[in-house]
Amino acid sequence: MTTITVEIDNDQDLSTAEAALSNLGLRYHINDDEEDWGDLSEAEIEGIKAGLADIEAGRVHTHEEVMAHMAKRMDELRAKHG
Repeated sequence: MTTITVEIDNDQDLSTAEAALSNLGLRYHINDDEEDWGDLSEAEIEGIKAGLADIEAGRVHTHEEVMAHMAKRMDELRAKHG
C-alpha cells in the first residue's frame, strides 16, 4: 500500500480531488484537522508552539551570533582557568 498526502487550500479543489479519486476507484481519507500533530505528546506540541511564537516575535539568534557568544565565553573561561 502507498499513502499520498495532499494539501488542498480551497473547497473547490477538494471536491475535484475527491471526484478524481472516486473515479479511479481509490480509497481516500480526508483529514481537515488544521493541527494534526501525529503521535507527538502534548509537551512536544507545546514546545513547538512556543518555539514558533518566539520566531514570530523575533526572539531568535542567528548561528553566527551564538557561535560568537560561545567563542567569547570560552576565551573568558580559558583566561580565568588558564
